[in-house]
Amino acid sequence: MSSVRTLYFVRHGQSLANAGAIAMPDAEIPLTALGQQQVQMLLARWPLRPARLYSSQMVRARQTAAVLAQHHGQQAQVLAELDEFSYLAYSTVAGLPREQVTALAQGYWDRADLAYRDGAGADSFLDFLARVDALLSRLSEFDDGSVFVGHGIWLGLLAWRLRGQDVASAGDMRGFRQFQTAMPMPNTAVYRLDIAGSGAARRFSMVEFDPI
Repeated sequence: MSSVRTLYFVRHGQSLANAGAIAMPDAEIPLTALGQQQVQMLLARWPLRPARLYSSQMVRARQTAAVLAQHHGQQAQVLAELDEFSYLAYSTVAGLPREQVTALAQGYWDRADLAYRDGAGADSFLDFLARVDALLSRLSEFDDGSVFVGHGIWLGLLAWRLRGQDVASAGDMRGFRQFQTAMPMPNTAVYRLDIAGSGAARRFSMVEFDPI
């Protein structure tokens, strides 16, 4: 019988951006006090001790991973492949009210230009796709029970790629966005990826926790 490895993917706790704070560079956005509490609540509901713990480079993910790491007496390793999709440059959104930022974001997805890069520090969608695919290509390297702390759009693209879907056209990109925004993705959501045998069979599903 083939063995099954399970990897876990955790969205960070509530960040200042989630709470509607003024725009700041994406990589520097920290958790709110509520976000820190959400991670503590996750620990109370989820007793798993990670075999290995990984985090994106972004502050909100590193802070989330740090709470998990301290609780379990571990260290989190940073993986650039887990970084969130930063599609609007800070220079584009700096100082703008939330309504204008939301409109700019909607315009970006409506345009659906795979190669467009908004400015310094921003990704193109092709950059983002390559990052997620790079981690997918490494799945065989990670121990059973490893935990990866990352981001919502990133998890959406992981799920999309695991379904065998590509993003090779503007229509694909819009289809992905529709799929991603429909995924359940609360702060500290946990998804599990079950990999059977050589990795040919995979199941990606959200972990449901009992209320506390």
